[in-house]
Amino acid sequence: MKKFIDFIRRESPEFRGTLVALSLLAGLANGLSVSVAIKTAKSLRPGELHVREFLLFAVCLFAFWVTKEYVLNRTNRIIEGIVQKLRVRIIEGLKTTSLAVFERIDRGRVISTLSTDSITLSYAAGSIVNATSSAFMVAFVLVWIGIHSMWALAITLIMVGSAVYLYMQKSHTLAHELGEASRLENAFFHNLEGVMSGYKQLKLNREKSQDFFGVEIWNVINETAALRVKTGRTMNQSALLSQTFMLFTIAGVLFLLPNFRPTDIPIIASVIAIVLFASGPISDVVMAIPALSRAEASIANIEALENDLKQQRSELEAMIERKPITTEPFESLACAGTGFEYEPSPGNEGHRFQLQPFDFTLQAGEIVFIVGGNGSGKSTFLKVLTSLYEPSSGQLVWNGKPVTPDRLGSYRNLFTPIFTDFFLFRRLIGVNEADEAHLRDLFATMELSGQVDIVNRELTTTALSTGQRKRLALALAQTERRPVFIFDEWAADQDPVFRRFFYTELLPAMKARGQTVVAVTHDDAYFAYADRVLKMDYGRFLEGEHHVKAFETERKRRSG
Repeated sequence: MKKFIDFIRRESPEFRGTLVALSLLAGLANGLSVSVAIKTAKSLRPGELHVREFLLFAVCLFAFWVTKEYVLNRTNRIIEGIVQKLRVRIIEGLKTTSLAVFERIDRGRVISTLSTDSITLSYAAGSIVNATSSAFMVAFVLVWIGIHSMWALAITLIMVGSAVYLYMQKSHTLAHELGEASRLENAFFHNLEGVMSGYKQLKLNREKSQDFFGVEIWNVINETAALRVKTGRTMNQSALLSQTFMLFTIAGVLFLLPNFRPTDIPIIASVIAIVLFASGPISDVVMAIPALSRAEASIANIEALENDLKQQRSELEAMIERKPITTEPFESLACAGTGFEYEPSPGNEGHRFQLQPFDFTLQAGEIVFIVGGNGSGKSTFLKVLTSLYEPSSGQLVWNGKPVTPDRLGSYRNLFTPIFTDFFLFRRLIGVNEADEAHLRDLFATMELSGQVDIVNRELTTTALSTGQRKRLALALAQTERRPVFIFDEWAADQDPVFRRFFYTELLPAMKARGQTVVAVTHDDAYFAYADRVLKMDYGRFLEGEHHVKAFETERKRRSG
């Protein structure tokens, strides 16, 4: 409980002792209303009106209703505010990590924390707050019983104490089980991403599919289900215990009290009545224990993720987020002795891919093709060029000036990329209404009319073939009006007609508009449409003579 309260106090300045006091007041009002009801029931006579008792009961009921509703509503607002802050803070933490760090983050863990753990915290809060006033109600009941019979109080305390002891014994096991369930949920979300992203590979390889689904999906689902059944059994035992120990308490008062204290027989009916009434509040307290365990497990997950993000926070990225974007005409950019080295992975410290220091220049309106085999460093080069990866050596130069940290945000704003792992946002982000008509024209040019449209500033679908999705991404890119376009194997999934259209019509049209293009490609038949062709091999730029010859031969053929 302390961890939960400390967390709430730390996260919300609105959480004060006033809420606790009002929760206790609600419990007191509830207890007084029961006390008045029992006392009035004992003094009822035919034809008598108990106006004073009725008014007192009504006041107690009104006080209970008003205070309990206020506490629940206020707590709900506080908790939802905390969840909102946590989600914003975690996502801000993601924004201030570098791409190299972001690519190593367990996405399943992030999704699980932002969804499951946040919702668990939200749901648990109401249960815990409700239990607070219920606990005071239980305390009131115990005081009432003690005033009327110490023997009845002793029997009740023994039974309640036994239940609390059993709960405390189970709480540590329950917390461990909930933590393990959270870990399995993270693993499930992570593996589910494998299903969604690797569907084609799994579909074409039965052995791989059986291995993946057997180990990564079915085993995790089965383990999670088994653990949840086990945890549910513990929770069910808690619920049953809250019910059965009330019956044992009633049995003790009903069958044992007359033997130990015959003079207390007249109050047995009243004691049983108030004990029965207290069964609801006691159940609230009992059921709040697993809810509290779940909430504290979720708090531990949230804090662990936040701590990891803090450790991985990039001050450079944080500064870039703060700096305003400035614009200036694009004339040129250059990489001067720029290199990049990946962080070592555990157990593989001696085998790190390196982008060897290189010099590269790009002039406005130029089209440059980058070629090379898989793993040669082409995609890494694009990420360094666009400053998504921070160079480990050398520097970036824009319009003849070094790209200092305060200019990095503006430098990144030069580029419109379509990487191989591009994502299509459903909403037209950054596209104004005036561009919608132009975008529909581009849909027609890309033969996407009838496949996708725009409704209420959103694309009607992104569930298209890979080639169509790339054409859709290209159409959207044309509306951004950035000076430099980055294409990473854009034509690889296009049919011959659109491949030819890309090289022979689209790129020349972009060049004519003064736009600049850096494209990774393997289509040597179209090298003549580039101003330069550069070849990479294992992190280095080569002369690439056979590419140069093909390039020059085609250029001469076209010019002749």
